[in-house]
Amino acid sequence: MEKLIEFFFPSRCAFCGRLGESPCDDCKKNIRFISGNTCQKCGIPIGDTALPYCASCLREDFAFEKVFPVFYYEGVVRRGVHLFKYRGFYQNAITFSRLMAKKILEADIDANIITFVPTSYERYLLRGFNHSSLLAKNIGKILKIPTVDLLARVGFTKPFYNLSRQERQREIKGKIKLKKGYENIIKGKKVILVDDIFTTGATANECSKVILENGAKCVFVSVLAITKLARESSNLKF
Repeated sequence: MEKLIEFFFPSRCAFCGRLGESPCDDCKKNIRFISGNTCQKCGIPIGDTALPYCASCLREDFAFEKVFPVFYYEGVVRRGVHLFKYRGFYQNAITFSRLMAKKILEADIDANIITFVPTSYERYLLRGFNHSSLLAKNIGKILKIPTVDLLARVGFTKPFYNLSRQERQREIKGKIKLKKGYENIIKGKKVILVDDIFTTGATANECSKVILENGAKCVFVSVLAITKLARESSNLKF
């Protein structure tokens, strides 16, 4: 996958689209990596709080074990994701997946299978590809873990960008299914679920529930970036 992308698309900065090294020197100065003491569920930095979770995750009951985000979804990262998803900069998948794989390696997750959040048929036709699938396949190649297309979307879901947390949860509920014939493949396995952005966690949670209900041991979530929402500002300190 990586060799094909490199052959057909010129090397560009994954964050601004400039021809050359990725990331370019200018973008390197503006990229904010996730680091330090992080929430043991969504992976966002939580400073010196005595609790293992951010305030947002204390209110949730997520099915997955933990999210591993590389960046905050802001600035040049937001621009890079936009170029990747909506402008056809397929080569961004190379830089993004390498960074995501590095984060997974640092977490020392002994996973057996990698899969990805499915896109709807309508969005697939609109974009021509599933961006999460591109990321997952390259991560799998780097980590030498098989990537399996486990999940499918059923029915129509409205775009999420204007929906609240509760509305997103209601919209995605029951819209993710395990593809037929994969039940035995995931039984007792540790699965890494790949997506680009973690916002409220509604989609990642629904996907994780389906995987776990079909016999997987646990699910970890790998994402390129996480939105701040109210997480950072509402962290509790004790």
